[in-house]
Formats: sequence, C-alpha cells, structure tokens
Amino acid sequence: MRRLFLFFLLFILACHSGIRPKGETLKESWKRYWTYTKQGDFKKAFYYEHLSISTKITPEKYAKNQTKTLTIKAFEFLGIGKEGSGPMGSTPVKMRLVTNWPPVVPIKEDRVIVINDYWIKKKGRWYHLRPGVTRYW
Repeated sequence: MRRLFLFFLLFILACHSGIRPKGETLKESWKRYWTYTKQGDFKKAFYYEHLSISTKITPEKYAKNQTKTLTIKAFEFLGIGKEGSGPMGSTPVKMRLVTNWPPVVPIKEDRVIVINDYWIKKKGRWYHLRPGVTRYW
C-alpha cells in the first residue's frame, strides 16, 4: 500500500512538473499562462495561478468556473515593473490585452486595454495573482 501511495505521489508530481518547466523566467511564465488562457486550456493555466498553491481547488473545478463569454483575442508583453511593488509583494507585468470585455455589453470592435498583470514568486516559481471581481486582492 505504501508503494502504491509513493507511485501515485510521484505520478502527480511528474504531471505537475511537465506543465511547469523548471527555471521559467517571469516573462516565460506570463507568456505560457496567457497562451493557455487564450486557447481556453484552463486546466493547464491553473498551474500558473497563485490559487493553485494556496487553496484546495482542483484544475477541473477551476476550468469549469472560468467564464465562457470572455474571449482573449491577443496579448502583448510590454514590460516588467519593479519586483515586489504590487499587491501582496507581487511584481507587475505591463501588458496589452485584446478582448471582447465586457462580454455583456455588445461591442462591435475589439477592446484593447493596457493593464498591470500581477505575479508573485513562491518556491522559485512565478504565479499569476488573480484579482477579485473588483480588481482588489
């Protein structure tokens, strides 16, 4: 039974590390997260979310709760701010986002917004700091 548990634990760690390559820079983590989000691959994006290490939520539950009405059409990296200067000691990544936000209001053109996307480093890896609905953490 102990061997079975050890095998299961190693399997889970191997799957998790395959999604999060070691030594990713902030820019690499940011790009991978937004690529997964744009593709709608929320199970993989989950492993880049800070809540993946701070709560008991599963990738399946996270993916199920993602909005289906928000479409990420494009994103662009603009720069990295001062490390630790954001909420909860996070680091801002300035980015351009092309989306249909807000999805409830019919907008004919794409909406282009420039935002600070906040990231926090835990245990040597960068994680997306997900804001609440009101953009407060």
